[in-house]
Amino acid sequence: MYSSEKEWPVIQNETKIGYSETVPADKQYWPVVVIGAGVAGITAAHTVALTGTGVLLLERGPYPGSKNMSGGAVYSLPTRELVPDFWQDAPVERTLVNQQYWLLTENSAVKLGYTGYNFDNPPYNKFSIMRATFDRWYAAKAEEAGVTLWTGCKADSLILKKGRITGVRVSGSREGDIYSGIIILAQGVNPILAEEAGLIRKGAAKNYSLYMKEMIALPEEVINQRLMLKERQGAVIGLLGDATAGLIGAGSLYTFKEHLGINAGVSVRTLAQKKVNIAFILDRLKKNPAIEPLIDGGTVVERTAHMIPEGGFNAIPPLVFDGMLIAGDSAGLVNGTHGLNLAMYSGNFAAQTALEALEKKDFSRSTLYRYRERLENSFVLKDMRANRRVPGWFSRNPTLVADYISLINHVSMQVSTVYPISRKEKRRLIRREVLDRQPPGKLLADLVQAIWSSK
Repeated sequence: MYSSEKEWPVIQNETKIGYSETVPADKQYWPVVVIGAGVAGITAAHTVALTGTGVLLLERGPYPGSKNMSGGAVYSLPTRELVPDFWQDAPVERTLVNQQYWLLTENSAVKLGYTGYNFDNPPYNKFSIMRATFDRWYAAKAEEAGVTLWTGCKADSLILKKGRITGVRVSGSREGDIYSGIIILAQGVNPILAEEAGLIRKGAAKNYSLYMKEMIALPEEVINQRLMLKERQGAVIGLLGDATAGLIGAGSLYTFKEHLGINAGVSVRTLAQKKVNIAFILDRLKKNPAIEPLIDGGTVVERTAHMIPEGGFNAIPPLVFDGMLIAGDSAGLVNGTHGLNLAMYSGNFAAQTALEALEKKDFSRSTLYRYRERLENSFVLKDMRANRRVPGWFSRNPTLVADYISLINHVSMQVSTVYPISRKEKRRLIRREVLDRQPPGKLLADLVQAIWSSK
């Protein structure tokens, strides 16, 4: 295959890199340049390096993971495809065996959950992680495979020649122009380089949610006791309804070894319309009677905010250009609670496509479109396409989820309340209250809309 030390040296004389384009003399050239050392970028670079092909990974932070925030879970399957048995030395926190969803009101909660005890055995299912430590470890594995990592190196602008992206201009720990056969842009939620180059339009506010997360320190045994977990076992709880004060959004609670991570996220457009600060939403969630006992006595050691693309399939920007592919959050590849695994798969697909293009020495959009086809043929875009109407449905019905969660909690309260009446009379009472809150016509209309949105 292609090696940065053999077939692809630092340029001494002008050298062709596709069609009639050439690299100026004395400029650095890499077959593949990956911008952004999040999981998508690291996966892409790692996949390329495993073939012996020269690949440069650029990270503007002091180390990979220094600027990343996520819900805190990494999935076993896509990770072990690159690093077999990764859990043996990766900085994973807990094995997530318990998945719950809590439907919250201000004074009640309906809790749904599943515990898979087999998930506590290899090859496991998913783990809670600290991105700052996991991404650093993941990048080190990529370096072992042959990736060259430059940290503290900011990509300032793309280099375009005759309509094709041929490189990137950098500053910081390294300065100058870096030329490439193919660039994989995994810059995070804001693909600024592509926007500034006029390749894609800036995303609309309706397509993003702003999340705020706190890390709360608690002794390991306290976390185990409060969530009924054994040593190393973990839980993740999805929080809906009052978690975001009834606004379009969601929250979650993750268990780490000696921390609980709690976050809340709301549509950026909704926050602006309602003139609400996301910090207020998170603080309010922490006071909910279902949450407060879990975090009582803990110490907040970190509070971070992060935007997540949640516009769905219809908000995915163009992903393929002459000389460049876009992956991960930059590509808008988030589907509900799934983000990190989609980022890994997109990075892997981008790398496979780049390697094929290098083999052909053809970096045109038509050749690189194989990346989009890989995404379309996988669960990544199949699932996102199936859910393409969901974001719009939520936008048109901003209080729907909160209304039904309130109804579910009310019915649960009535079922649990002991009345001096017969069961038949109680069922009539509950039915009447349900229909008073949600008339039959509205129930049917909401059901039809829900079915239509999921097709």
